[in-house]
Amino acid sequence: MNADADIATWLDEHEAAWNANDVPAMFARSSPDLQWVNVVGMHWQGRDAVIQAHQIFFNIMFNDVPISLLGLDSIVRLGDGTRIAVARWRLGDYATPQGHRVTDEANRMTLVFSGKNETLQLRHVANLRIDANAAPHDPIHAG
Repeated sequence: MNADADIATWLDEHEAAWNANDVPAMFARSSPDLQWVNVVGMHWQGRDAVIQAHQIFFNIMFNDVPISLLGLDSIVRLGDGTRIAVARWRLGDYATPQGHRVTDEANRMTLVFSGKNETLQLRHVANLRIDANAAPHDPIHAG
């Protein structure tokens, strides 16, 4: 069995909850002290604040906007059992609160997990929008 199957399962569960517009379920396996940095640099501290912020944004712009996991780029294991994962997502089209239309958005998310299997908990996220104009010029992964 894959030693990191629990993280792959967490990502699948997160995707399913997002696509069901079930914000609390998105964070069912998150620590109470969860930290979240979103794609525009907002920083939410604590699982309750993360859920509240996501729920507000779902009400404003993400309800019924699909998300799909494009891939799990890497997992790094730290000595204390903490693991850092990097995942890529594709988000459906949506409009920001200012009315800007966002289409064909891909994100790269760094996720920090503690625990394993049944005790797995999300601890920290930093989510970055992948700049489609810059991506072809990546000197390591161009193309």
